Amino acid sequence: MKFAKIIFFLFLFFIGCGYKPSSIYQNKILGNEIKPVISIDIENPRESIFLKDAVNDAIYTLFGKNVCYQNCDATMYVKTSFANLTPLDYDENGYPILYRSRVTLRVTLIDKNGKKRRYSVSGNYDFKITSDSVLNDQIKFEAYKQASVNALNKLIAQITKDGVKYDN
Repeated sequence: MKFAKIIFFLFLFFIGCGYKPSSIYQNKILGNEIKPVISIDIENPRESIFLKDAVNDAIYTLFGKNVCYQNCDATMYVKTSFANLTPLDYDENGYPILYRSRVTLRVTLIDKNGKKRRYSVSGNYDFKITSDSVLNDQIKFEAYKQASVNALNKLIAQITKDGVKYDN
């Protein structure tokens, strides 16, 4: 019985102070369907393909929206402006064993009201390899994809902030 009273009090507290989940604010900007447009980087075309996967995954999982290609609520143009892989730590023989992948994305969003918004977000991803392993393309691309997902997480926060401003 005491637990039910606490839950009821928390429920009233959140309603009383105007709490709204971030998805409410995102919906004011994005709507329900987003068209992703990924610019292919001529110097690193394979990384752009992994960016496309990361953006599509983010639209479904992070934003909770649907990917669409016609009659969409919002259009998201995404381009990689910077991507690198840096060794952070070495073993006793001087071989790198810890890396950081860093990606900076430029995003132009045309929201559901036709307003153009520009964002620049960066994401990092740290990963270890054993000293006897080789840093192959699959490991590199997975690192770039994870760094892109981390950057897109920051994009969600910025879109939510713009949705809060839109509310006022």
